[in-house]
Amino acid sequence: MNTRVGLKHIAEHLGLDVSTVSRALRSDPRVKPETSSTIREAAERMGYRPNAMARALKGGTTNRVAVLLSPPQQRFASPIFLELLSTLDQRLRGTGRSLAVFAAQERSEEPEIVRAIVEDRLADGIVLGRTRLEDPRVAYLMETGFPFVTFGRTEWEQDHSWIEIDYAHAGELAVEALSLAQPNALHVLSAPEGLRFADQYVIGAKSAALRCGLGNVVIHRIEMTEAMGEEVAMGLLEKNGRQALACIQDSLAFGVYRAAAKLGLALGKDAAVFGGQNFPGSEHTAPPLSTFSTEDSRVARLLSDVMLQRLDGPKDQQAFTHQVIEPRALLRGSHLMDD
Repeated sequence: MNTRVGLKHIAEHLGLDVSTVSRALRSDPRVKPETSSTIREAAERMGYRPNAMARALKGGTTNRVAVLLSPPQQRFASPIFLELLSTLDQRLRGTGRSLAVFAAQERSEEPEIVRAIVEDRLADGIVLGRTRLEDPRVAYLMETGFPFVTFGRTEWEQDHSWIEIDYAHAGELAVEALSLAQPNALHVLSAPEGLRFADQYVIGAKSAALRCGLGNVVIHRIEMTEAMGEEVAMGLLEKNGRQALACIQDSLAFGVYRAAAKLGLALGKDAAVFGGQNFPGSEHTAPPLSTFSTEDSRVARLLSDVMLQRLDGPKDQQAFTHQVIEPRALLRGSHLMDD
């Protein structure tokens, strides 16, 4: 089967950036005439044909907005992204637009998915989550001038719009609550290194542990799944002593509950746990899971509004939007231990 020639193939053949090739084929005046001529000749010679969807566009728009969901995709999907999809879909339909959802199976796939959205004109704008400081997805979108908003900031925080939850404060809330149980060991279960929100959570947790006089602190950087929460907790809860676990997401905490049940232990009595993001059902565990709220509805509305502003506002007059949302502790009982 022949592989369709895309912008990336032409760019690699000519030793140019994909953005330059894309602009030349769109007759962008920013590209020098001689460069545009070279690119067009190479495109014709290599058999490049625009995507059928792109050929059908009127005015260069698709009337779609893309949302890229980062892995892992689990049974307990993060409620904040479910809220975002629902809210954004409603807001878009009110403007005659629709929503397109893309899901990466591996983080390494995400930059290529973003490139495909832009180069094949699959959408007019994109919402990204789980940012990194040096995020290649964001660097590419800034280079191409494609409208986007991120859920989380990057090292270029002044150069694009973002909405962020203060995860450093979330880590502080978790550890401050768990300190009331007077644990002999504190375990912080966070997402893999490099993800900004996860790194901030660890920073906040360490700061609160020092302030609360908790000396035995162990950091675990793992995927945010029930299975990983259970696996880590099985090894920890078997040990003697008062164990406290701060989980960046309720999915990890649910895994801790499963481990405790298998070991015949009772959370809120034999060990303490604190979750994150207030997943549906977290208040119905036994004991009810102490966690923090991320104000999902508010975040979803903000991201949706900013995305529409990027699409509809005057391109030369738009100011970037930056907003930090403070999490709120929900203390329900699992953060304590019986004396």
